[in-house]
Amino acid sequence: MNKDDGIGPKTRQVRQSSIGWMMKRLCASLDSEMQAKLQQVGLNINQFAVIMTLLEQEGLTQAEIGSKIEMPGYATTRTLDALEGKQVIERRADERSRRSHRVFLTERGRVLAPDLFGIVQQVNARLLSPLKPREQEQLSELLMRLFRARFPESSA
Repeated sequence: MNKDDGIGPKTRQVRQSSIGWMMKRLCASLDSEMQAKLQQVGLNINQFAVIMTLLEQEGLTQAEIGSKIEMPGYATTRTLDALEGKQVIERRADERSRRSHRVFLTERGRVLAPDLFGIVQQVNARLLSPLKPREQEQLSELLMRLFRARFPESSA
């Protein structure tokens, strides 16, 4: 039974004006665009996240990497295996623990950095292109405030 009681249009209006809904749609669009651009350099979004994490700080354990990028253990293992197969990362025995390994970028992994930075810059520029420069700054500042309020432990 779908009578015209006005609930359908009201529901659509509430959904489409929801900040969460808009952010989710934008994130899905960004992920799709990132995935397409990363394929051009032979990577996927998970591999990108690991490489970017290691560019920021090498020598992390697999668990530390997974925690930093909120990736479950099985997915982190799969991603590291793939990157190791591509000779982008290497695992080295942890001197303090015989059961864990530290992860480092290889030279091949480091060479990817400019391409990855360029991809991020292109995708962000396309997203922000409808905004004036000052609006872009304001959006960045507002998102940073929201991020820090939600994740105070992060230094973003």
